[in-house]
Amino acid sequence: MSRTLLSRRQFLQASVATSLTISPAMRVYSQGTSEAGRLLVTLQLDGGADVTMFCDPKVNIRGEPKINHWADTLDPEQAGAFWFAPVAENKALFERFGEDTLLINGVDAQTNSHETGKLFNWTGANSEGQPSLSALFAAARAPTEPLAYSVFGGLSRTAGIVGYNRFDDLSVLRGLTQPSIEPWSGETKKWQVDIGRAQRAVDREASRLWELDNLSVRQRVNLERFRDARDSRDSLAQLADLIPADDQIVQREDFTAGGTMFSSNLKQQMQSALLVFQSGLGVAADLSIGGFDSHEENEPIQIALLSHLYEALSFFWDEANARGLADRILLVIGSDFGRTNYINEGNGKDHWPIGSYLIMEQGATWGNRAIGSTDALHFAERIDPKTLKQSAKGVMVTPAHVHKAIREYVGIEEFATSIGLGLADVDSLPLFDPLLDVTA
Repeated sequence: MSRTLLSRRQFLQASVATSLTISPAMRVYSQGTSEAGRLLVTLQLDGGADVTMFCDPKVNIRGEPKINHWADTLDPEQAGAFWFAPVAENKALFERFGEDTLLINGVDAQTNSHETGKLFNWTGANSEGQPSLSALFAAARAPTEPLAYSVFGGLSRTAGIVGYNRFDDLSVLRGLTQPSIEPWSGETKKWQVDIGRAQRAVDREASRLWELDNLSVRQRVNLERFRDARDSRDSLAQLADLIPADDQIVQREDFTAGGTMFSSNLKQQMQSALLVFQSGLGVAADLSIGGFDSHEENEPIQIALLSHLYEALSFFWDEANARGLADRILLVIGSDFGRTNYINEGNGKDHWPIGSYLIMEQGATWGNRAIGSTDALHFAERIDPKTLKQSAKGVMVTPAHVHKAIREYVGIEEFATSIGLGLADVDSLPLFDPLLDVTA
C-alpha cells in the first residue's frame, strides 16, 4: 500500500486550509444551544457619547457654564417613561423603540480614560482579567460553534474562555466561508486541487494517529482541536449560502459634521452579525460606531452620529424581524463614558465619567422604563438597591452593576462564577424586574 508523502510546504498549506476558523481557546461545557436560544449584541458608541444630548437631557443653569446650545431655545421632551433632548432623531427613536427599551442613567465609569472606560463598560471590571459580556455569553452558550463570538468593532476581551473572530467587512466573511473560491471571479483557486490532495493525506495521517495507544494527553488534545477545526470549516457552508450578492451588501456611509468627515459601516456590521446568527454558527457579536470623542464642535457631531444611530437601529431591528431573529436578541448600547457638563473653548466637550446604557429586547416585559438619575449638572445620584429609586444612602451605579444584572437576566452569572469570573462583590440590582415600580 503506497503512502502519499507531503513536503513541509504542502503540509503547512494543508494545515492553514483546514484551520480557517478559530477553535476555542478552552472547551467549556454548558447547557443551551446556538440554534434556538437567546442572542446577544453589544453596540459600542466609541469615544464618549454626550447623553445630555440624548437620553439624559440637561438644560442650562443660571450662573453655571452652558451645558447645551439646544437648551437656549428648546426644552426636553418626553415619550413614555423617557425624557430626551429634542435633537437628532431622538424623538423617533424613543417613540418607536421605547416599549422595548430599558434606560439606565447615571452610570459612573469612575474614569476619564478611554481605555479604562471601554474596559469597564464592556467587561464590568475596570482592570484586565474579565471577559467582555459577549465573550462570556458565547462561552456559556455556544463554546464549540466556529463563530460563537464575532467582533465587528469595538473592544473585545476573551480571558481565554472562548475563541473569537474579528471581521472588518462582509467580504472577509465571504472569504472565510468559501476559502477555495476566488473572491472577485468566483472561480475555483488554481492551487485548490493540490491543497485538496494534501488535505486528504493529512486526514489519513490524523486517522492513523487516533488509532495509536501511546499518544500523550497533549497529542490527543491537539488531534481533537484539529478535528474540531475541520468540522467547523465544513459547517461554514451554512453561512456561505446566506451571504447576499455584492449589490445586496449594505455599503459604508460617509457624512460630514462639525467640519469632520465620518465614515460608518455600522449597518454592514449589523447585517453581518445577523447573517452569522441566522446560520446558527454564533450567538454573540460586538458592533461599534466611532467619532463620539467630540472635543471640538460637540453639538453638530453628536447630532449627526445620534441621527445615524437611529437609522442603524431601525435597519437592525427591521432586518432581525425579516430573518426571524428579533425575538431572540438582547441589544446592549453604551459608551466609554459621557461628556462634560459644560462647553469648552472649542465648542466641544471633554471627558466626563457619567454615562448611560440602553438595553433593547423585542416584547420586553421590562420595557418603557428609565432607571437611575443625575442632578441638574449631570452628577450621578445614588439609588436604593432594592427599589431602584433615588436614595442618598443607596449605591452609585457602575458598569459592574449593569453587567451583573445582565448576566443574571440571561443566565450566565452562575457559569461565570463556576470558572472564577463571577461578580460576587457587586450588588445585584433588579434592573429587569418587570413588577418593580421605578417611577419617582
